[in-house]
Amino acid sequence: MSTIKILVLENEDYSNTQIIDVLRKNGFIVEICENENEFLENIYYKHYDLYLIGINEDSLARFQLMKILNEFQDSTLKLVISSLPNLIKKSFICGCDECLIKNLMDEKELILRIKALVRREFKICNDFIKIGKNIKYDIFNKRIFKNKKEISLGEKPLLILDYLLKSRGIFVSSENLENGVYPANSESKNGSIRFHIHKLRQLIGSDIIISSRTNGYKINLDK
Repeated sequence: MSTIKILVLENEDYSNTQIIDVLRKNGFIVEICENENEFLENIYYKHYDLYLIGINEDSLARFQLMKILNEFQDSTLKLVISSLPNLIKKSFICGCDECLIKNLMDEKELILRIKALVRREFKICNDFIKIGKNIKYDIFNKRIFKNKKEISLGEKPLLILDYLLKSRGIFVSSENLENGVYPANSESKNGSIRFHIHKLRQLIGSDIIISSRTNGYKINLDK
């Protein structure tokens, strides 16, 4: 069972029921909204791993929505599904990460493309990242194993680890880390971030997460 959370913005002209059924059958957590306002309300209160956005010929508001998400540095993956091939170029220009033509897509391709997007985000070609000598992270199920036994971290520490692993090799500011793991409606979380980082260090090793007063935090996989 994957813990990848997908928010589907339905197309105005047709239902994505079949696509949604395929996603759920493959273990993804799926939530659905019918319009842009409902979509924005959802992301204000919740954190997602992927936005699946239906677009048609009259979807000017959807293109504007993607531009707004990128302007506000929403790093959540954006997958556009359309029945019109001529909208692919514009979708990429407006900030989508991948685009699929509904009429030419089969179930297997949809899942493969979503998994490829997630792997690309982590910069790996498989489903696990080796963190330490005996520690690995399952990117689709968001589970961490030490000596082949799962470590219980809790939701927020796992999301922090997940985000830092996507940005491994560079420092992530506290502000960007907060924005990446907390929904927009949350108040200041800096103290909470420090608490969860402390918990992560206790469980996976104090030398794996490097901190800098001016630069933030970075995953250190050289140890």
